[in-house]
Amino acid sequence: MKKRTIIVGALVAAAGLVAVGGLAASGGAPSNPEAGPLPEGVTVVTQQVYDDAFAKLEACMNEGGAELAGTRVVGSVYDYAIPAQYEPVYEKCYVDFAPVDFQWQIAHSYESETFIRYRECLTDMGIEPGKDADRVLAQVKESGMDVRKCFEPATNG
Repeated sequence: MKKRTIIVGALVAAAGLVAVGGLAASGGAPSNPEAGPLPEGVTVVTQQVYDDAFAKLEACMNEGGAELAGTRVVGSVYDYAIPAQYEPVYEKCYVDFAPVDFQWQIAHSYESETFIRYRECLTDMGIEPGKDADRVLAQVKESGMDVRKCFEPATNG
């Protein structure tokens, strides 16, 4: 089973995320050329647009005889897995969801599991986390923290 998540927390991509996240925060329309254009008539990805696009993804999967597994909402982002046998159907169906998903995830990256862990690590270091994703990424970089340690299980000991 393949887990589908756009990784917004990779420190390697931090500079790009800061620029795109800044656009999203300021009301701009970040785009990802690989994700394609937004649906006709959509200029801003709202909760309703995101929910509708996800419903269309699920309907497309069902029409193709496939389904998503373990669907849940993390922060405000849909998180799910794709059983390997359904990947060809998913790849066909995700094309229409991709541009909406990309913009929604960037705009809501602060609420992601990655940023929750970054904020926890900053707090553990005695640093008050910033109030948006751009500031948190800057603090992570400035602090020199080893971000891998933020994702290691706690050891009791």
